[in-house]
Order: sequence, then structure tokens, then C-alpha cells
Amino acid sequence: MQAVDEAKELAAQKSLEFVEPGMVVGLGSGTTATHFIRVLGEKVKHGLSVRGIASSKTSEQLARSFSIPMVDFFQCSEIDVTIDGADEIAPGLALIKGGGGALLREKIVASVSKRFIVVADSRKVVTHLGKFPLPVEVIPMASPIVARKLLALGIPSQVRRLSGGSDFVTDEGNLILDCECGEIADPDKLAASIRGIVGVVEHGLFLGMANLALVAYGSAVRELSR
Repeated sequence: MQAVDEAKELAAQKSLEFVEPGMVVGLGSGTTATHFIRVLGEKVKHGLSVRGIASSKTSEQLARSFSIPMVDFFQCSEIDVTIDGADEIAPGLALIKGGGGALLREKIVASVSKRFIVVADSRKVVTHLGKFPLPVEVIPMASPIVARKLLALGIPSQVRRLSGGSDFVTDEGNLILDCECGEIADPDKLAASIRGIVGVVEHGLFLGMANLALVAYGSAVRELSR
């Protein structure tokens, strides 16, 4: 586990090379993004002038604890660079994201970023998406309807629960259905099918969005592009 954390830290440190003074920086969510927020916070402490927009309440709280100035989309309509993690990275930088439940906000932040950079350790690189459960954010009222329609597509799913058994609720008050897709042969087709189900708010397929992935392999970081 220590080696994994060191790899995440290495990728996060590398991503700082793409952050310049005066930028608005999108702050991702999850364990690798947490490493990035911490190293960015150290740079801010030593004089780097940036502003952040966070993709989750947890990331925003962490950023504020490091005195990173935070803004929102009423103040900034565009983000210079977003640094975030991923649960799976396939060829062409097709991603599954949202294992931490922040996929809706993560996709909003990524969608208005001039550059979207993924940081990860080598375990996240796959040949095909789908081994990791695909998260789908749904309106609570519609969750059983969506689950049935997903099953009709051949995709079993279950509502994400917390360790105590209660439902996991997103920052926007929605539920997450974790879908067992198996190997996803056509991510674009699957994304369109899921998006077409009434009650679905967003899904964790991030396709054609990432510009670069910084992946730590041992003590070296490789750059993967589309």
C-alpha cells in the first residue's frame, strides 16, 4: 500500500508542471486528487498564486485547509487546467470515474476545462473499460426504474451503500447505482444508452474529455495521450 501511495504522490508532483501562476485550477476528488491538492497547497503556501474550483465538498474543504483560494462558476466560467484521478484508463484516454461518488461534479468541472489531466498509478491502466463497476448517478425516486432498465440492457446494478448499510448520497442529494458491465466493447454506445434512461443524472464514462494522463510506474511517470 505504501508503494501505491508513493506512486500517487509521484504522479501528483508531476502534474504541478502543468500549473502556472494565475491559473484557475480544477481540483478533482479521490485519493490521487487528494495528493495533488496537498502538493498544490504547499506551492500556494510558498507563494504560488492560483484559484481553485473543487469537484466535491470534501476536496473543497481540503483545499481551504491549505489556504488555496476557492471560486465558483459565478466568478469563473472557464478552468485553465483540471487535475483529477480515474478508476480506469483505457486506450484513447477513455475513463471510468466516480468511484468516490463525485462523478457529476467531476464531469462538470472537466467539461469547462481547457486542459483535463488525469493522475494515476499504473494499476488503473486497462485494455478495456468495465472491470471496475461503472457508477451511475440517479434521482432517488427513479432508482428502481433505472435499475430495471439497466438490467434490460444486460447490466445488473445495485445501490451503493455505506458501511453501516445506509444509502450513499452524493453532494447533490442523489443515489449511485454501481453497474457490473463486464468488458465494455463500445463505450460510446453504452454511454448513450444509459444517458437515454429517464432518471439518470450522469454516468461515470468520461469519453473524449481527458487530454493527458500522468501514470506512475514505479519511480517513473509516463505521459499517455489520446
